[in-house]
Amino acid sequence: GQVMTGRPSCITLDTPLLKLLKLFHAKQFRHLLVVDEEGALVGVISDRDVMRCLGPERYPNATVLGRITARDIMSTDLITVTPGTSLDRAVTLMIDHGISCLPVQIDSTLVGILTNTDLNVMLQVLLQSIPWSSSAELVKTEPFHRHN
Repeated sequence: GQVMTGRPSCITLDTPLLKLLKLFHAKQFRHLLVVDEEGALVGVISDRDVMRCLGPERYPNATVLGRITARDIMSTDLITVTPGTSLDRAVTLMIDHGISCLPVQIDSTLVGILTNTDLNVMLQVLLQSIPWSSSAELVKTEPFHRHN
């Protein structure tokens, strides 16, 4: 079955920070993909990127915050996959690069996004299909070991 989220929500390079905040809050997104005028993927913004941007040490006054756009805070070092990428490879990429989403493209056309949430939903479905998984214990040892 399909694991990725199709038709992901995208923003433009000039989307203001305040609109980003509203989108993350209202839609409960954790990632937004940034596209240029032609619709080509040029960056990704996570909710963590936005929160880092809001720290007073970064932008000490509201006037400066009002001028910030997606272009200013997006990550441009993109790692993407195709619909044909194996799930194993996609998970390995996410772990190895410490990222929580992978844009999915066919040639240079954006067709979806694979996120940690998508993977967790898939894992839940898989575990529910295994008879013993509902009775399996998460930890089979003592709660913790104290070192003196």
